[in-house]
Amino acid sequence: MQNKWLFFIFLLVFFIAGCAHSPDPGKADGGQDALRKRGIFPPSDVDVVREALLLLDTREGEPDYDGAKAGLATIVSKFPQSKWAESAQALVLTIDHLLALQEKVKTTSAALLSEKAEKEKLINDCVSAKERDRAEINRLQQENEQLKNDIALLKKLEIQLDKRGKLLK
Repeated sequence: MQNKWLFFIFLLVFFIAGCAHSPDPGKADGGQDALRKRGIFPPSDVDVVREALLLLDTREGEPDYDGAKAGLATIVSKFPQSKWAESAQALVLTIDHLLALQEKVKTTSAALLSEKAEKEKLINDCVSAKERDRAEINRLQQENEQLKNDIALLKKLEIQLDKRGKLLK
């Protein structure tokens, strides 16, 4: 009977210990985290970095580069001694470079589309000029053949006139 009570107490302690909440080892200030979410404490440098990185890591759509850049700039200005300050500065410069490259790609793409349209226009102009040239060549060849026939006919007529002129003399 005593074994049953001992077993029952052991199970009770086991379940109570299993239900006890252990704090997250990554968060030493769990209470302050809740207060930060309510707006009582200002966000820490880690919170700002986390928020900026979340703005960059979007599954759908375009990342919010401007928002992330503003958050990272906050790290550099408000927390210059933070271990994240140098990384934040590097990310700000990288985002600036990325935005500049994106703008360059947009302008280059627009210029490329404009050049493609110009090329298509030139190709169409060239094709129509070739067609006009072929038509002109055909017309000139026909005119040339007609002139050859007319010259041959004139030679025959001249020969016949010479023969008549000799006959009449």
